[in-house]
Amino acid sequence: MEFQQLIADFAERHGIANLAAEDNAAALEVDGIVIMLVAVGDTLSISAGIGEPPSEGRAEFAELLLEANLQSEAFFAKEHESGSYILVRRLPLPALDGASFDAALEALVNLAETWRRLLADFRPVAKAAAERTEELPQFGATGFVQV
Repeated sequence: MEFQQLIADFAERHGIANLAAEDNAAALEVDGIVIMLVAVGDTLSISAGIGEPPSEGRAEFAELLLEANLQSEAFFAKEHESGSYILVRRLPLPALDGASFDAALEALVNLAETWRRLLADFRPVAKAAAERTEELPQFGATGFVQV
């Protein structure tokens, strides 16, 4: 399906009055997540921001994203200008119809929501382990050091 038609059909199906495609691009907000749609040739790229890198454990979180790239139809990237992490899925535009586009969009939004929560709650493993250890009493009931 042609990009302009795909966007127009989506807007009509979902009652979105002000959704328009300009220069083969469009943006919409779903569940508080801004979704960017960009058509280049026969490929549609759908992207969603998941957030800024964590203040601590950036390398550990980046490794999680790299591993996740192998387990999904979408992939993670880092925007050059903002430094934010984004989730991207590329689809063949001619193969899309309303139902397949809706399904792909919903899957991307659900995955973005999951990773946004993971990023918001992320604490490096070493720090989390140290905090758990600090909560344990130093001596057990018998007076011996707990190991």
